[in-house]
Amino acid sequence: MVFDISYIWVGLMNFISFFIQGCTGFGSTVIAAAVTNGILGTAVGVPFGTMITIPLFIVLCLKERKNVAWKDLGKIVVFCVPGLFIGNFLFYMMDQVTASIIIGGIVTFIALMNIYKSIIVPLILKKEVKEDVEDTTAKKALRYLCLAVGGIVHGAFNIGGPLITVYTIYAVKEKEHFRNTMTWVWLVLNCINAFNQVRNGAWTPELSSALVVGLPFAAVGFILGALFLKKINKETFLRIVYLVLLFVGGNMLLTNLMSVL
Repeated sequence: MVFDISYIWVGLMNFISFFIQGCTGFGSTVIAAAVTNGILGTAVGVPFGTMITIPLFIVLCLKERKNVAWKDLGKIVVFCVPGLFIGNFLFYMMDQVTASIIIGGIVTFIALMNIYKSIIVPLILKKEVKEDVEDTTAKKALRYLCLAVGGIVHGAFNIGGPLITVYTIYAVKEKEHFRNTMTWVWLVLNCINAFNQVRNGAWTPELSSALVVGLPFAAVGFILGALFLKKINKETFLRIVYLVLLFVGGNMLLTNLMSVL
């Protein structure tokens, strides 16, 4: 076991990210990714983001097992799992700076996409965000493509959640069913990821120590987020989340790009 004061900062970031996870069913890893990988490095930060979720998700999955959209869960797993193995392979082919640039770029893109949809369109352009529009074959294909690509991104960096939720948000409307279904998704995918990461030598004294320090922070945030689920103003809350994502993802992207240039 080793200890570094930076593990406290990682823990605090995961308190915030798991509060959001407890409320919405997604976001813990992608929100914490820039800080976690920036402090721990991607070699430790990516498996940390995988493994810190598993104990908490097991508890919620068992507790809420009756409120899950099992059919949609099966579809998500079938489409994502092949991509996990591709992503695992790609991760171990990259150096830390390249991986950080890609993570920062993905987080920044996700943030900008959601800021446009949730802030610019309704608040600046004063247009209604239309959710219930006609479904088409092209839109269905896009949702399944998001699952496949999300599996690859999740296998490489453990941050495929926003892409995977493109499918789930459309398929599962009720917020508690959505949260519980997504929690089962992350439990299945992260267990596979964790197995592959440990097999490739990711389990180190630094990782185990960071998990020991970070898990209590994550657990408290997760519990508070779950309790807050019924009271949350989801739109306002997610707008703040997307702005924070833009800041941390953009900072990670630009900092690592500058180190290369």
